[in-house]
Amino acid sequence: MSTRLRDLATRHLRALRATTAEGAVHRLTVDIEVEGRIEMVTLVLRDDELQCVSSDGRNDGPHVTAALQFIAGAETRADSSPPGPAAPIAVRSLEPRPQNEIAEALDDLLTSVTRVGVDKAQYAPSVDAALERVVAVAPQPTPPGLGRFIGRFQHEIRSGELRRVARILDGASRLAEALRVEAPTHESEQRVGAWLGVWPGSTPKVERLYDRSMIEVGREWLSGTERASVERRYLIDIGSGNIYREDRPRHATASLGPCPRQLRVGLAEVEGGPAPKRIRVLQYEVQPDVPAESWDRVQQVANRSFANLTDGYRRSVQTHPSLSEPFAVIAPYRIECNGVFKAFDADGHQLVLNRSERRGAVLAFYDLLAEGVEPSWVAGRLTDTGATVCLTPFALGTRDQTFMRL
Repeated sequence: MSTRLRDLATRHLRALRATTAEGAVHRLTVDIEVEGRIEMVTLVLRDDELQCVSSDGRNDGPHVTAALQFIAGAETRADSSPPGPAAPIAVRSLEPRPQNEIAEALDDLLTSVTRVGVDKAQYAPSVDAALERVVAVAPQPTPPGLGRFIGRFQHEIRSGELRRVARILDGASRLAEALRVEAPTHESEQRVGAWLGVWPGSTPKVERLYDRSMIEVGREWLSGTERASVERRYLIDIGSGNIYREDRPRHATASLGPCPRQLRVGLAEVEGGPAPKRIRVLQYEVQPDVPAESWDRVQQVANRSFANLTDGYRRSVQTHPSLSEPFAVIAPYRIECNGVFKAFDADGHQLVLNRSERRGAVLAFYDLLAEGVEPSWVAGRLTDTGATVCLTPFALGTRDQTFMRL
């Protein structure tokens, strides 16, 4: 694909996106016919980088090229004068530093923490310097996976819990090993992709979804690097029960609408990696008022086997110890409120409801339980305390109220 063609299309879309009294264009979808076959092509600027995808799942095929020619041609028709040099475009750098340099920086971080000890790592200049080097040698801007690792690492060394810090550093050690392999495997590519995004020469696996109905049941801001945090949105596919996350760095765009909302997804891409898997919603319609029957489907597809849920959590954390932050929607058979709040499934397996986070939403949830409210489903992030898996609630539904955001 011609670089000039892409530059012209990007410049035109940037002009259309400029806010005016009449509004602004954020996304274009056009039907393109090539050799008798019609495909729908979506063009959108994300972080000032042009992204294109056709309904056949390709981002560089003949339909995409024809769409770019149409957009670039529109600019030419609007101005018959010869085009000047294309304006410089601020795009994300996909050329990272040499792989060994990142691996060595991660090794230095592990060594620094080991030398000073977890209890002193929070204030150790050597640990700060090692962390700064990891950021410096990584692709810029800092990839979301690496940024989230830094946020979790800093949180865990403040907590001083050796087991959690060891888990986070174990994931970093595995990334260093994956960066050094001479013949990349599917597993090593997926690990590097989860941390650093698309790597030149890699072939990360991307699953494409078509015609799905999803409901957002929660969102939160998560810490990352000092300059970047991420808004995470949790979407449940009410057909399959699968849960996905949509990560939006601060000042970046994402699918529109408040929480809760229903999305009719025409096309989406799902990345391989830690649970919940990251989704990019490319073609969609928003329904802010979620129908009652859709909430009924949430309850129907909610997890009813806490033994399976616990096993899945442990597998996910073992595979991606630094980045896995599983989220679940459960339909409890009953909830016990005797000192320790526990949810039980029909087979008697329990799931502890986490009370360690003292934020208002969690306290409000337990106030509702104390008042005798019986949730028909509960959505929340999974974590663990030692050998016990816990759920921190985000939202719930009852027989009388289909959705309550905490």
